[in-house]
Amino acid sequence: MRYAIFSDLHDNRAALQSVTDDATAHAADHLLYLGDVGSDPRLFAALRERSIPCTFGNWEVIGLRRMARDQAEWVGGWPATLSAGGALCAHATPDLPATVTDTRGAHAFMMNVGGVNGLFPRLHLDEDALWQAFARLEVEGVQLFFHGHTHVQMAFRWNSVGGKGEPLRQTTAPGVLRLEPSPAVRYVIGVGSAGQPMDGRQGRYVLYDDTAQVVILRRLGDPVVAG
Repeated sequence: MRYAIFSDLHDNRAALQSVTDDATAHAADHLLYLGDVGSDPRLFAALRERSIPCTFGNWEVIGLRRMARDQAEWVGGWPATLSAGGALCAHATPDLPATVTDTRGAHAFMMNVGGVNGLFPRLHLDEDALWQAFARLEVEGVQLFFHGHTHVQMAFRWNSVGGKGEPLRQTTAPGVLRLEPSPAVRYVIGVGSAGQPMDGRQGRYVLYDDTAQVVILRRLGDPVVAG
């Protein structure tokens, strides 16, 4: 299967169409969205009409109470994580409290425990949170994790052989990342922002082919990659 994984539209409806068109050109079988839609109900409706699985971002958690009842009912049930061909996907980190299973749970955590920042670290800036993310993947036996939130497209790799190794930034530019088959190697990949990128003017997303074990880092508007 080939998965198109995107995040952080931030009210950019044109970006949703651009991702959809680019994913179709690349023969994607499924689209997955990793949160932070914005405040435009038309964009929420567009995701719903397309039956795109969504996980919550910080904007959904903070804005849940301000949504219309029908929208809040739907968004409130968005799960904390999604699965894509054995890979794990979430807005910011896989290292979430056990009670945070959906948007409503995240909202309750925010109100009762205090603040939303603990749920949404920026992995490219917070080394401790990045290590915690790798540790959670190790515990869960998951090799690959996709996230949004940072608005920057990049990938980190960790080889856990001998209990040593450091996360390495693989790339911050569009390209093809071929995953190593070793169970000791794990990846954390930021899909970038489709609607409000902070690493250039073009929106970003990724394609993940779980059969070929390839991740294609896409920049909207670039030529279609063959294969």
